[in-house]
Parts: sequence; C-alpha cells; structure tokens
Amino acid sequence: MIDLSDRYASPLSNITWVDVNRLNANDYNPNHVYGPEMKLLELSILKHGWIQPILITANYEIIDGFHRATLAKTSLKIPAFVPCCIMDLDEPQRMLLTVRINRAKGQHIALKMHELLEKLVKDHGYSEEEIGVQIGASKDEVKLLLQDNVFTKLKIRDHIYSKAFLPK
Repeated sequence: MIDLSDRYASPLSNITWVDVNRLNANDYNPNHVYGPEMKLLELSILKHGWIQPILITANYEIIDGFHRATLAKTSLKIPAFVPCCIMDLDEPQRMLLTVRINRAKGQHIALKMHELLEKLVKDHGYSEEEIGVQIGASKDEVKLLLQDNVFTKLKIRDHIYSKAFLPK
C-alpha cells in the first residue's frame, strides 16, 4: 500500500517525457477503442494537451495508455514525446491495474447525458452541432439525447439490453 502522505511515493510525482517510439504494447490489454472514439481522444489531446500520463514499466512496456500512445505514433498533429510514469509492478499487478483502470471509467447513463447536454444548450449557449463535435456524437444522437420525455416515451426501463439507458 502506498503511503499517500508522502507525495513523492505517487507515480505522478515522477513523470518523464519519453519518445513514443520506445514504448511497446503489452499482450494482455482487453480494452479496445473504436475509430470514432480514437478521433475523440485525438481531439481531446489536441484541445487540452496531455492530462493523463501513460503508465509504463522500466522496460517501456505500456501498462495503461496504449491508445494515447498509438495516437502519438500515428497522428501527424500530436508530438512524439509523451508523459510517462514508470511503475515497478510484476505482470499480475500490471494486468490487474489495466483492468481496474478501464473498468473504473464506467459507462454514460443516457438520462444524465440528457441533463448535461440540456444544460450545455440552455445555460451555456452551445449549439447541437458544437456538442456533437465536442463529444463525438452524431446529429441524431444529440437530438435524441436532447428530446424531452424521450426516456419515458421509449419505455427505457423495459430495455434491459442497454445499461446506458438505466436511470440512476
């Protein structure tokens, strides 16, 4: 267990910038990011910079951040040097950490997305088009999420196949 009272015990205290071409994928990552989400991730990095380091081993194996590293290798817009935290973990610890990080990201709940988009439009003056660009959603997705009473009308509680539509 890390002693959180010692700020230097945290991997974030030791970020180093590494040439992305030195990094190697692990062979156990169960996560996959599809094309549209990769474009959204690229937009996020370009718009806000690096807000999360890539977690790596001393041998430059990626523990977490494979898709960010992939973008840095393939995008002509993202610089090739990436922020990394070197972690001293054995393979089982790395595998468990990878899964925990990916599972902890959670899922978006459609009702909460409706409230968030509604606030962006009504309180902050965002257009539906700008919201679509910023969150990587189609025009139809944005319109659906902004519809009043859509969740009642569609009887969302009856659609057990979609966790995204479960109200909290």
